Amino acid sequence: MKGSQYAVIKLLESRDFIGNINKLIKDTMAKISIYDNWMPKSLHHDKEAELKDFLKYNFNPKLASDIVKWWLFKDARTPNWDLISTCTINGKRGILLVEAKAHWGELDKESHGKQLKLNAKADSIKNHARIGEAIKEANTSIKHTFSQIDISRDKCYQLSNRVAYSWWLANQSIPVVLLYLGFLNCHDMNDGKTKLLNDDNDWQTCFNEHAIKVGVDTITDKWVDCGASEFIVICRSI
Repeated sequence: MKGSQYAVIKLLESRDFIGNINKLIKDTMAKISIYDNWMPKSLHHDKEAELKDFLKYNFNPKLASDIVKWWLFKDARTPNWDLISTCTINGKRGILLVEAKAHWGELDKESHGKQLKLNAKADSIKNHARIGEAIKEANTSIKHTFSQIDISRDKCYQLSNRVAYSWWLANQSIPVVLLYLGFLNCHDMNDGKTKLLNDDNDWQTCFNEHAIKVGVDTITDKWVDCGASEFIVICRSI
């Protein structure tokens, strides 16, 4: 294990994990405490989290079922997250979603859309279509306020689905902080070819160059009101 996955585990096992996270999200009025739950937990419990599992055990089984029905025609694997935690946002129980990166290339390779195999089975084809519809639904809604948003199944798929999931949760009355977290100077990735993130400016530039491709730069650091609740996308480094 190395790179962003290992960096997340080291952060989780650090002496002041809660304090470090709270420093990253303090501008959003979000906060985690010892009473919150997060996944993964440690090096020995390092399975990346699916939201359906997290919602089932930390909110309610119906939400877990509903999020799968929104995303898929037939139950299958949903996107994994580097870190998910319950938190308090403006006095309300919410969710912190973390997508972590350790070098420039991790976002570069995410610029493509979701691929469908040439020999895909009927259920996979239907799931592919449903995912496209789900992201389009989120995009259409957000576009009412932020006209330049352009998330899609077919470009920058990971960032697009992260924003779409945040939008869906906010529509279920759960406020969300979506944190894109850059780990600086991850020397375990220094193979002479990989371009590391040397400082916060590196990470901000890297993220913005990616986000602009689907208009996410226009909503970064801004609360997106979804009626029932709201979400925010932030970019921070550690």
